[in-house]
Order: sequence, then structure tokens, then C-alpha cells
Amino acid sequence: MTTQAFPVLTAVPASTVGVAEVVVLDVGHGNCAILRDGDTCAVVDARSGPLLLTELQKMGIKHIEHVVLSHADEDHIQGALQLLPHMEFSIGKVWANSDSAKDSDLWDELLVLVDYLDSAGRLEANVGISTAQRSSLGFGRVGIQVVHPSPYEIGHGTGRAGKSRPGFSTNGLSVVLKITLDDEPVLLLPGDIDAPGLKRMLARSADISVHAVVYPHHGGGNGSGSHASFVKDIGVATNPKVVVFSMGRERFRNPARDVVTEFGREFPHVRIACTQLSPNCHQGDLPTSDRELLGKRTAAGLADGKCCAGTLTLTVAAGAVRVEPEPQAHLDWIKENVNAPMCSASFLMPGQRKS
Repeated sequence: MTTQAFPVLTAVPASTVGVAEVVVLDVGHGNCAILRDGDTCAVVDARSGPLLLTELQKMGIKHIEHVVLSHADEDHIQGALQLLPHMEFSIGKVWANSDSAKDSDLWDELLVLVDYLDSAGRLEANVGISTAQRSSLGFGRVGIQVVHPSPYEIGHGTGRAGKSRPGFSTNGLSVVLKITLDDEPVLLLPGDIDAPGLKRMLARSADISVHAVVYPHHGGGNGSGSHASFVKDIGVATNPKVVVFSMGRERFRNPARDVVTEFGREFPHVRIACTQLSPNCHQGDLPTSDRELLGKRTAAGLADGKCCAGTLTLTVAAGAVRVEPEPQAHLDWIKENVNAPMCSASFLMPGQRKS
């Protein structure tokens, strides 16, 4: 097999000295996070497109300790086909779970690539990631704890329930990671975990309280038909200050209105941060105001005005977690520019539209 040698990226790298951060990239409809300590990082999920590669180069990253793929859906894995063979980065280990229910050309292509790169000594492939990993994925000031699935669940794999085996969907067996910086619980990355998967994870009494959680499945369906119970379960278990919806403006009208409404009802103190501006929140022309609050982070929606919070950055200083864009500046921008924000139903903007 011949791998493609990608051209060197042109972005100017920033200083890496002393930087430890978690970056949730605005990739549109999909997921991708970078966990970084200096010039080493881990990447969790990867949607297609050049955005991830550009941001890694801007960070001055040379070595990727881990690439973790939560499950086999296209919007979580396609970017790995670009990242893994790229000659600009060395890669330590790739982690994924087998999925006998996923019969896609893309999944097969990725497995062929990982197998080839492992055989060539370019990386170490690990098909099997579960709570048995404990804290062995961490590096430097970055802690990575696998809280789902368990070895029992991975042993059975995806498929229908049988005589003795439970039934698991691809989403239900999503790898769920709890991320810490300097031992502070910063972020939960749950892939697309569904209601049955969440129920099994919570039954293990894992401590998944964090400052922020990326909401599963981009704020869409959860496999149970009830947004209310799913929101309450994940909200109580994580007790977050921030809920992130990683979503694109053009697809599926995420996050679902019921999801945001339930968070407002059950957890009114929680900040809602959507990477892109949902069509449920804003109709008509996109805002053209200055987006200085988004900083210099790469974001899929920045060029054409689709960003809401855009790419989010989490850091820790003096034991406190800081999230950028800064909450008040983000809220002020929403008030001034968004005509029917689901996350801020209590205030009325000029020209607000009734839904």
C-alpha cells in the first residue's frame, strides 16, 4: 500500500513552552479535540478536512502521542485518513474498537491504513480500548481516563441482543474519555454515546464530574426517544459549568430545541456553547459583526460567519478552569447578533422572530 505524503502546512507555529490546554475544534458537523502539553498532544476523533492539520501545525506540534477514535462513524474518523500518514507528525498509538456492525468503505479503508502503518513501524495500532486502560493514556500534565466501555462490553461488541449477550449499537459503545489538566477535571468527551450506553456507564458509578462536557451526538437523538431523561442523567452525572454542542449549521438543525430547553430548565446555571450558529437560533443572513472574541483559533465556520462559540479552548490556572471564548463576551455577542437564541430565551433582541 502507498500512503500519501501531504505537503508541509504553511501556518506559523505559536510558542509551545509551558502550554497545556484542551481544544475542542469547530469542525462543523462532527467531533475533534486536541489535548496538548507543549509540543506533544493527543487527538480524539477527526472529521475530514484540513482544519485539524492546520491547527496542529499552528500549535507547533511534532508528536501525537495518541489518536483515539471513539467509534466508526464518518464524522468522527474520516480526518484520520489524512492525519495518520502525514509525514509532518510522528504518531505513537492509535486506539479504536472493532465494530462488526459497521460495513462502510470508509471504515474498511481506515483499518487497512492503520494495519499498513503498524506493519511499517510508523505507529502502534490498538484495536481494543476500554476502562481496562485505566490512566495509561495520560502524558505530561494531560490525564486521559477511559470511563466507557468496559472489557465486558467490548468483548461482546456491537450487534443485537441474544440469549446471553446484551445488545449494543455503534453509538452505545462509543469510547468516553474524562480529561484532566494538572489533575483538574476539565472535559468529558463522550463520542455519540446513546441512552443504553449512558445507562451502563452510570451503573458503574464512574466519577465523570467535569467543568465541561461535549454533548453526545451533536445535540441530536440519543436512542431513547426522550431528551428530558437523557439530559437530566448526563447533567447530574457530569455537573458541568459548560455544555458544548459540536455541530454544523447546515445539517440536522442541531442541537435539538428540546435538549437546550431541558438544560435551561434542569440546569439554569450551565453555559451553552455551540461551535456553530444553529438554524434553530438564527434565521436569515448570518451576522457580519467582528468576531475578535474567537481569538486566533482555527474554526470551520469562521470564514463564512457560521461560528457561534467557534473553537473552544480550556486551560487551568491556580486550580481554576478557564474557557475561551470568554462567557460574558460570547453572551454579549449573542444578544447583539442572534435573533432567537435557544440558550438565552430570557432576553428579547430587536427583530427577534417567533419560532
